[in-house]
Amino acid sequence: MSMIEALFFDCDGTLVDSEVICSRAYVAMFQEFGITLDLETVFKRFKGVKLYEIIETISKEYGVTLRRDVLEPVYRAEVARLFDTELEAIAGANTLLESIKTPMCVVSNGPVSKMQHSLGKLGMLHHFPDLLFSGYDIQRWKPDPALMLHAANAMKVNVEKCILVDDSSAGAQSGIAAGMEVFYFCADPHNKPIDHPNVTTFTDLAQLPGLWKARGWEITR
Repeated sequence: MSMIEALFFDCDGTLVDSEVICSRAYVAMFQEFGITLDLETVFKRFKGVKLYEIIETISKEYGVTLRRDVLEPVYRAEVARLFDTELEAIAGANTLLESIKTPMCVVSNGPVSKMQHSLGKLGMLHHFPDLLFSGYDIQRWKPDPALMLHAANAMKVNVEKCILVDDSSAGAQSGIAAGMEVFYFCADPHNKPIDHPNVTTFTDLAQLPGLWKARGWEITR
């Protein structure tokens, strides 16, 4: 690929250090309905998985009927509370975004309001004016490639000439299925390894400019 038309970033765990916060909110949500889950297990098992799928999985495993329209507001309120008090940026995220000259967007399984909250709080929202794309927009979530195609269409770029930066296996699989170059952020040792010619694994956002330059892509200033 000689030219990159756009960069797609995941949000939670890629730009904002929110994965453990989200896992804590899952634990609190289920606890409110009488189900006790282990935080580390939730973190390992459900990283990058959409909320509705988690609710469905736990409902089946515990043999109960949990209504997502009842649970979701509990989860969103707890996430918002924790974001306000504890959320931090992933190391190097702000510096990386400031250096990029290629068009960028965010593609997340979470709702736009959640992205606005986290990115706004951490001073990154201005990098993505009206370029926050959510699985909720189209009711299809990673690992389905539909979100990547939706974002590419909105940005008027060729998805095969775009890069996805994502820290979850589900996200990486969506990029692979869309025909993108995927940079798989594996700072977390729990990440499942992915062996695919379109996937480059890395462990620090500061590595990305060098990795891109080595491929002949002038993405950063």
